[in-house]
Amino acid sequence: MVHIICMCTISKKTSMKKIIIIILFLFIAISCNSYKVNLAFNLMGIYNDTAKLDKLKNNNKEVVFIPIHHIGTKPFYAEVKKKIDSLENLGFHFYTEKIKGDVKDTIALLKLRKFSGIPFSKKNSGYIKMIDSMYNGKVKYKKEVIDQPSYSALGIDSLKSKNVDVTINEMITYYESKYGEIKLEKCDYENPNNKKSSCKVKPVDKKKGDDAIINFRNKHVIEELLKDKNDKIVIVYGAKHFIGIKEELLKIGYK
Repeated sequence: MVHIICMCTISKKTSMKKIIIIILFLFIAISCNSYKVNLAFNLMGIYNDTAKLDKLKNNNKEVVFIPIHHIGTKPFYAEVKKKIDSLENLGFHFYTEKIKGDVKDTIALLKLRKFSGIPFSKKNSGYIKMIDSMYNGKVKYKKEVIDQPSYSALGIDSLKSKNVDVTINEMITYYESKYGEIKLEKCDYENPNNKKSSCKVKPVDKKKGDDAIINFRNKHVIEELLKDKNDKIVIVYGAKHFIGIKEELLKIGYK
C-alpha cells in the first residue's frame, strides 16, 4: 500500500514537471514571437505617434510624401488626418496605395504569398489579424495598435484622389518575366491564402520579392506622377516605398 502511494506521488510530481515545462515552453514561444514582432515594429516606426512629411519640388510640381503604415497607433493616424486636412485646404491632390485585384483569384493570391512569404490580408480581415494568424495569435504588442483606417476616414476626398497602385496579376507577371514561373506545390493549397503556408519553411528571396513588391510599384507611381496635370500632389504610401521614389525623383531634377 505504501508502495502504491509512493508511485502515485512520483507520478504526480512527474506530471507537474511536464506541466511546468509545457507552460515554460509556451511562455518562451509567446515571448519570442512578441519580441520579434515588437523589434520589427520598432525598426519600422510602427510605434511612432508622430507623422513626418517630406517634400520634393521641381519647376512644375510640388510633391509631398506622407509615409504611412498598415498598422499604427491612434495618435499617429490622428496626426496623419490633421496633415491631410491642411494639405487639402492648400489645394493638393492625393495618390493612395492599395494593390488591386480579384480576391477570389486563388492562384494569383497563392503565388503572391509564395514569393513574398506574406499571407494576403482579405478585405476587412486586417493586418493585425494576419500577423496574429502567422504566430497563432500569440503576440503581445508593446503599445496599442490598430489597422490603418480607410482613406476616407483619414480625410481623403475620393474626388481629389486616385489609387495609383498596380494589380496583383501585374505584379506576378513582372516577377515571372524576370525570375521565372512561380510554381505552386501541393502544400501551397492546404492553407487559405490569408493564412501562413503549410509548406516547409524555405528562405524567401527578399531581393526578388522587394523588386516586385517595392520597386515595380514605385515605377508605376512615378509614371503616374510624370503625366499628371496637377501641380500639387501628396503621395500617401508605405514608408518603404518613399526611399526608391525619392531617389528616382531626385535623378530627374526634383530637389
